Amino acid sequence: MTDDFLLITNDLIELINEVVDCAIKYEKITKNKRKLGITGEVGEIFACSHFGLKLVLNSQSAGYDAIDQNGLKVQIKARKSESGKRLRDLTRLSRFSRHEFNYCLLLLFEGDYKIYEIWKAPYEKLSPIIEREKNRNPSLGSFKKIAEKVFPN
Repeated sequence: MTDDFLLITNDLIELINEVVDCAIKYEKITKNKRKLGITGEVGEIFACSHFGLKLVLNSQSAGYDAIDQNGLKVQIKARKSESGKRLRDLTRLSRFSRHEFNYCLLLLFEGDYKIYEIWKAPYEKLSPIIEREKNRNPSLGSFKKIAEKVFPN
């Protein structure tokens, strides 16, 4: 760990997997009426682990979530299916801040937090789509149209 970044270790992955297990149990107990709201954090850690990124400790002030091996700023978004089916293209992503970044990774999870797709979009292509939306939250379909699927290959 450095002052500004968190390196993703096996201990951290084990811990986040325990958190995921607890979230799944909680959702079952509440008959899927209550959620712990961990999808974004889980997505950030899994993306950093998968792509060898360094997680920014304070993403609120930085305006991006991670740094890649080339020093590029990475925004990470994640969505989880609530129905057990794959997410529809009409599904909205969470709000993008007004901060610039180099590219965005979007992780799509099944209901059990298993990744079924990861998409990558450069800021230059994504920015006009974000700006078109009043709430800065484009649809999954509009994101995919300008993005490249990077998982599964």
